[in-house]
Amino acid sequence: MGKGEIMKLLILCLFAMTLSFAQTRYEQLTNPQYLNDLPTSTYDPDNLPNSSSHVKLNNEFCRREQELRTQLPSATGAQREALLKEILKNMKACSVNVIVDGDEINGFSFTNESENAINPRTAEFGSNREFNFRFDQRNKQDMHLHITEDSGLTGRMSHDLLETMIVFVPRRVVPYIDMNTDQVNCGIKVVLPTDEYILFDAITKEIIGGVLEEQPMDMTESRHHREFAGLNYTGNGIMIRADRRAGTPEHTYNVSYNVNERVRDAVVIHKGKECIVNKNMIWENTEDPDETAYFMYSSDQEFLDMVINPICGWNLTMDDII
Repeated sequence: MGKGEIMKLLILCLFAMTLSFAQTRYEQLTNPQYLNDLPTSTYDPDNLPNSSSHVKLNNEFCRREQELRTQLPSATGAQREALLKEILKNMKACSVNVIVDGDEINGFSFTNESENAINPRTAEFGSNREFNFRFDQRNKQDMHLHITEDSGLTGRMSHDLLETMIVFVPRRVVPYIDMNTDQVNCGIKVVLPTDEYILFDAITKEIIGGVLEEQPMDMTESRHHREFAGLNYTGNGIMIRADRRAGTPEHTYNVSYNVNERVRDAVVIHKGKECIVNKNMIWENTEDPDETAYFMYSSDQEFLDMVINPICGWNLTMDDII
């Protein structure tokens, strides 16, 4: 076999490996992985993924993006500018940013960064709301939704960023994107750990359906009084929420930099009822800002027994939240 044939064979093998790798990631992103009430592995907070990439989703937006690209060479002036905007919209809709650890997906995110009903885009430095679904090590103890809201009012992160940490219980499934959603409605269906869903507008990344409703971004000038992301959970499970301005919501602090944040407590919500719980009853390492904080309970039943029923007094069973 000649050098040319060997090189072709190597290229074909590499291409096949790339396809297999991409398909593995795609399957992790779009296929459900159900969990039982026992931990599948020991959670290691010192081994967190930190690299990201994009995974193309096989839908109409990807095909539309390619069609529009073929029109670029003959477009000029305003027509070309409008075409580029449409290409960008479809490109954002057809792919998703993912967090990876080797060949394993450990999270994905959507960013609402265009002018729409949720994001006014009135600030000098722009504004955006990012939904970051994380499931590091695909482990039940760190399955959460982290929301970062950037008002863009000053261009300084410590002034503009509002952080929100959300944990959903029960944790029945690793979050994933259900590709059986009707693409005609421009929706991306994200399945939560509770096996309930949120529907995002595929282009703007606004929430347009499901068990989580959002309110428009608060663009109040004062960083001390600006409201955190307005969210209403209408599902059957439990939502745990913590907020922090320019900080890590699940850690505890001695000083508040926003009148709307609780520096030592989280809010637990179930069917419209609220319960205030100290963060150190929810997450490990809350008192040490240099350590990764993660959900204490590998079992949902243990969370009910240790927090919900004795502290909140709700007398819930697993059947009540499924």
